[in-house]
Amino acid sequence: MTYSCSSNSTCGCSLDSAIVTKIIGGENAMENSWGWAVSIRIRNNHMCGGSLISSQLVLTAAHCIVSVKTISSLSVTAGSKYLSMINQQRSVSQAFIPFNYDLTTYTNDIAIIRLSSPFDMNDRSLAFICLPPSIENYPPDNMTAVAIGWGVLSTTDKTSSNTLQQVTLKTISNVISTCSISVHDENVQICAGVQGGGKDTCQGDSGGPLMMFSNQRWYIVGITSYGNGCASPYYPGIYTRVSIYKKDIICFLKNETSCIQQKFLVRNSVSSYSMNYLLITLFFILIKIINYQ
Repeated sequence: MTYSCSSNSTCGCSLDSAIVTKIIGGENAMENSWGWAVSIRIRNNHMCGGSLISSQLVLTAAHCIVSVKTISSLSVTAGSKYLSMINQQRSVSQAFIPFNYDLTTYTNDIAIIRLSSPFDMNDRSLAFICLPPSIENYPPDNMTAVAIGWGVLSTTDKTSSNTLQQVTLKTISNVISTCSISVHDENVQICAGVQGGGKDTCQGDSGGPLMMFSNQRWYIVGITSYGNGCASPYYPGIYTRVSIYKKDIICFLKNETSCIQQKFLVRNSVSSYSMNYLLITLFFILIKIINYQ
């Protein structure tokens, strides 16, 4: 199927139309079809995916960031479907993680990366992804969605795919048993997969987008978070529901410091992981103690 974009759109449209026919059970992406896809790297090795929402901001998963000792070891590449071909690359100056991110359940598994300098958006191979509507429980169930990433192509081969992969999935109701046993908080997490398994995201795809096509443009509706295995018929992939965080994301786009500081822990390029990790851990221990009482 060919997804033809509006030439007037300021987001959600790449240089070339996306062609998707069928990551695990997926296929190679066409060049210049996903202009917002970025590779987040640690010491230049692919670690996670992400999505450009502005020339200097990347949307990804929190668990990709908290596992990193120092932010200065991270970089972001964009503009090519091949990991081995670097078009543009930027270092990371800051990473923002929600205070309410839960290390054990992956709830609120979202992070925003600020780059040291903007990507050159005159390069037409780059584009921004659109944010989803501010609708509760968006996206609806049983909707067609596409996930992309450079993750492993099988559970037996732990090597990242050099070529960006794409796969078509369906959003799954949280009341379906295969979803309900995997989701910890249906307000902030969604399931996606296919009946019988065989198509899924996997290790290395984390942080990448789950996208829907509407009004002749692509919207990010989910962020690849976790799963029980890959492409299992019993466990769909779990994605962070982006619509819940749209107001927070807009705070970053508008650079509104006050609302960012209220909800996000900032990690700077000069700060070490250990202290930030300790702060997050202590925060959640205190919350759990208060709730228990």
